[in-house]
Amino acid sequence: MEKALRHELASQITQLKDSIYPTNAPEGVTKPYLVYARITTRRTKTLEGFTDKQALSFMFSIMAPKYSDMKSLAKQVEDFLIGIPGTNIGDQDQIYVEDLDINNISEVYEHELGVHRGIIDFTIYY
Repeated sequence: MEKALRHELASQITQLKDSIYPTNAPEGVTKPYLVYARITTRRTKTLEGFTDKQALSFMFSIMAPKYSDMKSLAKQVEDFLIGIPGTNIGDQDQIYVEDLDINNISEVYEHELGVHRGIIDFTIYY
């Protein structure tokens, strides 16, 4: 799922091409970027056992030195997420996204990094 999300984000939001990182960004990154982390994994279980259906919760952190850049990118990412239920995502091994919930959206200034962070917490069902 992470690979499919990275592919779609980089394809649809050109400012994030080559600026999407798992868990942490490399030191010294100055342009706006996105850091993602998987928060929870829920696998669907029936009386017959586990199915191939999953619900994954992620936290996307959109980081930018300028508040206006962070807000603009966060809105683009939010719009992207809202648009993917009912579609296939990914490059070669496409994944059908059944649904998506946006759990929370917040903002904070990271003093140590000197960047504004827009946080989007969401759950994707596939």
